[in-house]
Amino acid sequence: MNQSIELIKKLNDIHSPPPIPLWPPAIGWWIIALLIILTTACYYYKYYFITHKIRRAALKKFKQLQQLHYQNQNQLVIDLSILIRRVALAKFPQHQVAKLNGNTWLQFLDKTGNTKEFTQGSGQALSVAPYQKSPQIEIDRLMLLIEKWIKQQ
Repeated sequence: MNQSIELIKKLNDIHSPPPIPLWPPAIGWWIIALLIILTTACYYYKYYFITHKIRRAALKKFKQLQQLHYQNQNQLVIDLSILIRRVALAKFPQHQVAKLNGNTWLQFLDKTGNTKEFTQGSGQALSVAPYQKSPQIEIDRLMLLIEKWIKQQ
């Protein structure tokens, strides 16, 4: 019995293992972090490059229209209307934009441009001027309004 007491005294206490360190993380966490980074990069690419590409192309076309000297202001208003409609179709869902015309189209432009100039100001020319022989258009104000709308999109 004396020998068993001596053996018991020689035993060490049970020690728990050291805590698991937080760094470096396991390979699974690295994979998840990489997937998050790739997803964010793809979203940023889609948002920044594609959205801004549409805006840049629209502004380039707008500058071309500004530089052309139209004898007929109706044709300029028609070209501006086509441009702004194309930008809206590229930026917003087609089912939402394609069916709009007249006052509902101008209200949509006001809503998306945070203005009231399309329904109450020079923007009315977009729905009226193409159908008149010699409309009275404030072409400079209309051009500024459309350029501002394109830049906001």
